[in-house]
This record gives sequence, structure tokens and C-alpha cells, in this order.
Amino acid sequence: MIFRMLPFLLIAVTFAAEVRYDCEAFVERGLLTDPILAESRFATEAKKNKISEIKAAAVLSKFEISMMVGPAPGLKETVDDWGDTVDTWDFSKMGPFFGTEIKAVQPLNYGQYKVGKKAAEADLRQTELNILGKEHDKGVELQTYYYNYLLAMEMQRLVSDAKKQMDRAEEKLEEALDEDDPHVSQTDLLKLKANRHTLDEAIIDAENGLARVKLAVRFSLGLDSNEIFVPLDTVLAERPEYFPTLDEAKDLAVRHHPDLKRLNAGLEARQYQLELAEAKLGPQFFLMGKFSYVKSWAGNRTAVQKNAFAQDAVNKISGAVGFGVRYNLNFWNSWSYYVSARTELRGLKLKENYASEGILLKMEEQYILTQGAKSKLESLRSSLRASESILKSAAMKYDLDPSNTGDLVSAYTDNLQLQKSYYYAVCKYNVALAELISRMGLSLSEYRQLDLGK
Repeated sequence: MIFRMLPFLLIAVTFAAEVRYDCEAFVERGLLTDPILAESRFATEAKKNKISEIKAAAVLSKFEISMMVGPAPGLKETVDDWGDTVDTWDFSKMGPFFGTEIKAVQPLNYGQYKVGKKAAEADLRQTELNILGKEHDKGVELQTYYYNYLLAMEMQRLVSDAKKQMDRAEEKLEEALDEDDPHVSQTDLLKLKANRHTLDEAIIDAENGLARVKLAVRFSLGLDSNEIFVPLDTVLAERPEYFPTLDEAKDLAVRHHPDLKRLNAGLEARQYQLELAEAKLGPQFFLMGKFSYVKSWAGNRTAVQKNAFAQDAVNKISGAVGFGVRYNLNFWNSWSYYVSARTELRGLKLKENYASEGILLKMEEQYILTQGAKSKLESLRSSLRASESILKSAAMKYDLDPSNTGDLVSAYTDNLQLQKSYYYAVCKYNVALAELISRMGLSLSEYRQLDLGK
């Protein structure tokens, strides 16, 4: 039965594609596949369309062409009741007819166009910077998933190794009991087995933790059912990025933080909107043109056919060009719009006074947390080295005296707990540094490109 199923298993393995990423590539794919960010990016299209509308309205805001073709009656001369010769319709002599009319309006308020375009562009920058801030937050979330994945793999490796060591110790005790070793008793074996529940709980927690983080990774990367994520990093280690000084971190936050840039773009947009509202309080100037042309080849128009611009009761050509002024009589509505724009500008200027300080304080708070996580990690690394030495010593004593299970179990338990604490500290520091980079206003790829500390 097993041999019959083997080809199907090989086919399943063949079609299971491995998706391998390091931390930076993992973040990049997660940002591209996130549906909320994709929706936010799509919202910028409306802003870009607004700029296009402003540009289009600046050149021939009104340009209409109408044309008509069809049959038309001819003309014939008749004498009316007063003895005058007049042209009348002659429906017995039909012929082709063509007519066209063109209307155009060209605004002359270039200042309003220029200010309105700049206001729309600043508004677009605000939206783009807002999306950039969301991408930084999402980047921290994705890095958390990545390092939690490595953490879950380390926990599974630890408990798997501990299980092998525990099984080996049990087998050695059972062999000693079978050989009636006087230094080993049944109680020693029972004590060893009594501590297995802790290991079993750790194994279950490790398996559940890895399964949960796999689900989060699959959703974040948008993986298909036949795709399996495999991190390029084989172990969970302290991330290699340079840890900046506090002054360096502050300088980076001032120069790169998207919230500060968004505030500046908002101030610029509100200033242009205020200028636009002020400009709209005055009149609007424009040029207006109109042209009409009608041509018929019906009837006895031999003279008309020779001259395309000859006029009669049907054939006509006319046009006009003029300078116009338009003023909005609803002055109070325009004035209220101006007052509203001025109030918003003043509010943003007040916000500017404390926004930079608030962002730097939040960044400094995260810096302290990250620095503390780094210090704890270094302390645990030192303790782990000492624990490994103790474990080696206990293992050597156990090889010489299998009855000494208490020291071995205690050393294994302490070492396992220290390794667990160490890897949790590594993950915590890595995530804390990701948050610090985001608080400085940078993405992971941007921070790496700065090449600090070299």
C-alpha cells in the first residue's frame, strides 16, 4: 500500500513550490500583496486625476464643435405681393447640405490655475506620505512575523533536541536497571519520567506556535496553496543592522519622518488653498470665440458653387471674438470659504510647533526600549555560555554515574529555559529595532542603504 502511494507523494512534493526570502525581501513582498495598502495607493489616482482636471481646464475650458449633414431644398426667385423679387425654397431641387458651429472659451486667470495646481500637488504629496507611514507600520508587522517564524523554528528545534536527550537518559537508566547496577534505582527512573510533562508541554507549545505563525505568514504574503515559505535565515540571530546613537536617531527622524513631511505638505497645501480662495474673491477674465459656417449645393446655385464662402438665405458664415469678465455675485459664500481656509492654515501652524517635538519624544522612548532589549540580550548571551558549561559538566558526571539524574535534569531544564529566554530576547530586540527604524521615518531597505556606522 505504501509503495502504491509513493508516486502520489512524489507528485505532491514536486508541485509544492518553496518561496525563499530573507527579511528585507519578505517585507517587500508583504507590502506589495497587502490589500489595504493597495486600496490606499489606488486612492492617489483620484488626486492625480484632479491635477489633470486643473491642467485641462486651463486650456480651452470650453471647446464645442457641432456639425450637421443632410439634404436641403434649393432656392428660386419669386415675386411677392408687393412686387419685390425674393428667394424662396424650391423642394423640387434637393441637394447636399453641410453646417458647422464652433464655440471656445479660454480662461485668462493664470494665477488661479498656478495656485490651484500647486495646492492639488501638495494635497497629493500629503496622501502619498500618509501611505508611506502606513507602509512603515506594515513593515514592522511583517518583520515581527518573520522573526516570530524563526523563533518558532528555534523553539521546535530546542524541544526536539531536548526530547532526544531525555530519551537517551531514560534508555541509559533502563539499561542500568536491567544490568542491576547498584548505583541506579527505580526511583531514579521515575524522577526522570516525572519531569517529562514539562518537555511535552514545550513540544506542544512549539508546534502550535509554528502552525500559527505559518498561517500569519501565508496570509501576509498571499501564498497559494502549493507555495511554502522557507526563510533564508536558518537560525534566529541578532539582526546585523547598525544600532545608532540617540543623536543619530534624532537627526534621521527630523530629516526622514513621513509625518513631519506630511505636515509640511499640508501647510503648503493650505497656504495655496488660502491664496486660491483669496483669488476667487475677484473677477475671472476670459476670451470667447464663436464661428458658424453653412454650405448647401442644392438648387440653381451656380455662383455659390464657385465661391465656397458666398452667402444667401441658406449659405452663411459668421464669427465673433470677445473679451469677457465674470464675477461671482455670491460674495459671502466665497468669503466664508476664504475664512475657513485661513482657519485651517492657522491650526496647522500651531500643530507644527509641537509635532516635531512629539515625534522625537516617541522615537526616543522607542530608542530606550530597544537599548534595554539589546542590554538584556547581551546579559542572556553571557548567562547562556555559563549554562552550557554547567550542562557539559553534568553530562560528564552522568556518564560516570547514571544515578545522578537530578543534576542532569536540573542542568538540562535550566539550559533549556535559558535558551528559550535567549531566543525570545533575540526576537524582542529584532522587532524593537524594526520599530525604532520606523519611528525614525525609514523603511528597512532605506535604513540599510544609509550604510551607517561605517
